[in-house]
Amino acid sequence: MVQRHNTGPARSSPSFLGAWTGPVATFLLLVATPAALAGTAAYGDLMAEARAAMTRGDAVAAGAALDAAQQLRPYSLHLTRNRIATRLMAGRADEALALASEVAARGLVIDLSGEPFAPLRTHPGYPALVERFTANAAVRGAGRIAFESPDREWLPEALLRDGAGWLVGSVRTGAILRPGDPPATVAVLDGGVFDLEQRAGVLVAAVNNQLAYGDSGEEPPRASLVEIDLASGEVRRTVSLEGEALFGDVEVAGDGSLYASDSITPRIVSLRPGSDRLTELAADPRFVNLQGLALDGRRGRLFVADYLAGLFTVDPRSGETEALANPSGAHLGGIDGLYLYRGDLIGIQNGVSPQRIVRIRLDAQGRTALALEVLQQALPEWNEPTHGAVVGNEFFYIATSNWPAYGDDGQLLDEARLAPLRIMSVALD
Repeated sequence: MVQRHNTGPARSSPSFLGAWTGPVATFLLLVATPAALAGTAAYGDLMAEARAAMTRGDAVAAGAALDAAQQLRPYSLHLTRNRIATRLMAGRADEALALASEVAARGLVIDLSGEPFAPLRTHPGYPALVERFTANAAVRGAGRIAFESPDREWLPEALLRDGAGWLVGSVRTGAILRPGDPPATVAVLDGGVFDLEQRAGVLVAAVNNQLAYGDSGEEPPRASLVEIDLASGEVRRTVSLEGEALFGDVEVAGDGSLYASDSITPRIVSLRPGSDRLTELAADPRFVNLQGLALDGRRGRLFVADYLAGLFTVDPRSGETEALANPSGAHLGGIDGLYLYRGDLIGIQNGVSPQRIVRIRLDAQGRTALALEVLQQALPEWNEPTHGAVVGNEFFYIATSNWPAYGDDGQLLDEARLAPLRIMSVALD
């Protein structure tokens, strides 16, 4: 979805410290877009403080400001990397190693190449860190290909099970398709399809005329929830927000209410039965870059994934929000698609390295993440997994979205690798 890669609401963001001079500007990529900063002035102040400290050559003060910023973006690996760099610049290599080791303990890898990290490479503990990173990067789990199609340019993001077959939503073309030979087009919408849900023969699509959608032209940005008759492909209703909004996920409640995650503002919006107006349900100041939603009707919770801030629960009636407790210290950031399975959460964690599919074990109340289990990671068949669907005891997902093949302007990069559409699965029990 929108800027899944550790930053803000654009697929790729300019460096917030682009105006810096000197060698530090080449590696301190404290990425933060204006939209991300708008809702959290304190974070912006901390970034300005870090920038000023580095300009005057005070790595200690810069590191302290970044430490505080990490409290607001606990799963930002960009911040962690830059905190490591400031420790090394201040001659505190033991602290730098400890920060890198925390990343390794979460099963992840962080890039420590480049001149700013050279002092770490002479530390006695560095070989053990490299060994851990190497183990973390290994392929885990056996992927099963459930379906494959030669189509390479859809930029598939949405996946929905329909009977014995599949519906796939294309960000690039705005089409909803049944993959096959040839594929059948169910509908073509006025914007890229980022998520699909279904209720009583009606498809509900999260649609945006932004990012890599190929026919946006000069129209202003628009995020919409679109209802489509599944049998005829006719659009029944479109409800939109214009301006600073981008819907990444949608959930349908038993009473007909719709909930959507807006990655840009960021907020959760709702569309109640009988209403033609989207209303703001939750806009917690801790939100940074919202992605997947998973509605748990039994526990009365809407689980929300934030790329940089982790997992939250939202009361779908009142909008009351609380962060999911994480006593194990597992990495709960970088999650795109989010799904409920037997009281636990299944997450497609494509905003970390290595990318992985995880199961997050929850307590009975759904307020605490007890443990994180890696089901699959770094499979060679992937080209950025995105969204999926739980079917019985199996999780099916789009394994080849091809997002890495597109640049900031939504255009195909030179020599980009486009993989065929591939739906894969992993057993959950």
